[in-house]
This record gives sequence, structure tokens and C-alpha cells, in this order.
Amino acid sequence: MKLFYSPFHTFIHKSLVAAHEAGVHEQVTYVPTYPFFNNDGEDVSGQYSLAPINPLDKVPTLALDSGQVIFGSQAVIEYFDSQRTDGEPLFPAAGPERFDAITRLALSDMMFELTVQMVMEGWYPKEEQHLKTFTWVWPKIERGLAELDARAEKGWTRFDIGHVGMLQMISYTDFRNAFYGEGDPVHPGFDWRAGHDALAAWYDEAILRPSVTWFFNKDFEGDKSADFFRTQVNEVLAAQGKEPV
Repeated sequence: MKLFYSPFHTFIHKSLVAAHEAGVHEQVTYVPTYPFFNNDGEDVSGQYSLAPINPLDKVPTLALDSGQVIFGSQAVIEYFDSQRTDGEPLFPAAGPERFDAITRLALSDMMFELTVQMVMEGWYPKEEQHLKTFTWVWPKIERGLAELDARAEKGWTRFDIGHVGMLQMISYTDFRNAFYGEGDPVHPGFDWRAGHDALAAWYDEAILRPSVTWFFNKDFEGDKSADFFRTQVNEVLAAQGKEPV
């Protein structure tokens, strides 16, 4: 399997957590992909285009040895979960527990995407930023954190896919605040922990899971080159019986 993803480990990737929880992380070839810019600010997105195998040109994208391509984070993590050989699945069986888990996943995914919107807005000079983006997003983030904190107060009996989504969202919120928070026009220096004691306590325990510690806040040590990326894409195309790019 090949997992095309952004190799920025300053936040927790759902796909990496799911692969480890399923026990398949060592069966995966990790292919660094830069959908926007590299760390030096150079636009390299054209050199890392997933468009030949994913029409959305987005990460994460999972390619199987058969040539089948699975994209969309929920599809990728559900595939990993389907490959586990022991332990409880991240996706509970049909019933109230499952719908609680996938509802928290949906909530966390949307909060993550909204935070990404604020990050992207922060790339522009202040005079070009749209204040309405921030004023529209923040009430949703605040209500979402309050909802998750209330659920954390009640406690959980197991680790599930909703928690995986929560880990990604919260860690990305921390990442965003570290780099852009002071410049936020609505909540400069926002601290998600304030007023969310139960959620913060859960998070501090959850980030100690082996499925998190194996990559979180650790530099990616593999090949990040555009040549390596292109080789991996062409191997997928070859498995599909298509011409290389």
C-alpha cells in the first residue's frame, strides 16, 4: 500500500493513527505530498500533483497494490480499520455507539476543515484577509469544543474513530494557534483548553497512545523528493494499466 499524505507531523494525522491501531502501519509506503507550499515558501504543488490518480488532487490518498485508489480521509481510515487482524475495530458495529462515534468524527472533521480555512486566510496580508471568514468560523469552533467537552465529562469506555478525528482536530488547533493565533482578528492567542477541562484531560492521555507517539512531533525521515513522489504515482498508474506521467 502507498499512502500519499502531507508529512507535517506537528499535528496528528487520522490516517497514521488508524494504520497503527489496525496494526498495518509497517505494510505502508509513505509518500510525502505537498499540496500547497514547501517549508521554504516555494510553490512546489505542481511537482506533487495527485490529479493523475485522484481527481480531487488531495491528501490523504491510499493506493493498493492492485491499482485501486481510495481517497477521502474517512474512506482511507475505514479501509485501514477493515484490515485489522485483532483488537476492537475503530468503527463500532451498527447501533448507538457507532453513531456516537461517527458523529464525533463528522464534527471533528468539519472543525478541522474550518480551522484549515482560517490558516489559509492567514497566508494573505491583513489588508487582503476576509474578516467574515473568521467571524463565521469561530462560533462553530467554540460550540464544537463545548459539545466535545460535555461528552468527555461523561467518559468513554473505548477508543474509537470519533476519538481519532478529535485528536487530529485538536492537535491542528494547537498547531494553528502556535503559528497564526496571535494574528487572529477575532481570538488572538486562543486557548482551546480554557473552559474545557474534561476534553483537555482526555487529550493529554490520548496522545500517549502508541498510535500517536510513533510519528507525532517527529520529523519525517523518508524521501521527500518530487522524483520519489512521481515514481510512486507512476507505479500506481502502471498497476492500473495506464501510461506514466
